[in-house]
Amino acid sequence: MKFNWGTGIALTLVLFAMLMGFMVYKAMQQDFDLVSEEYYADELVYQDIINQKTNALKLDGRAKLRMTDEQVFLVLPADLDGKTKSFAVQMYHEQEADNDFNFEKKSTTENQFAIPFTTFSTGKWIAKVKLNCEGVDYYFDPEIVF
Repeated sequence: MKFNWGTGIALTLVLFAMLMGFMVYKAMQQDFDLVSEEYYADELVYQDIINQKTNALKLDGRAKLRMTDEQVFLVLPADLDGKTKSFAVQMYHEQEADNDFNFEKKSTTENQFAIPFTTFSTGKWIAKVKLNCEGVDYYFDPEIVF
């Protein structure tokens, strides 16, 4: 069999079609979780989040996630230490929406809180913290990678 330019073009087209078929197959196997099921409603109130982030930037410190051997802690800025505050936290796992969970604290003066993980799954976690301290709303989104 002689290999000429027509055979080369045909072989190239067949290989291209097979590659495209494989890529479509792999793309269909991906699991795409939305950040939020109510993304449109969340977008409408996003200006509130921007205002809360601006308030948080006025503080000296930032909220952090700190990991010890057996526990993960949410540490709030030192400016808020000793003040009465309440907050809600959404722990968001980027790779797996089934791992997301929420917790909240009402009327506390503490500045460090243990996060109630039932299981630690690897990946990037973002703590979306909405905090109210003495009538001022703040928003923090510290990250940690396991």
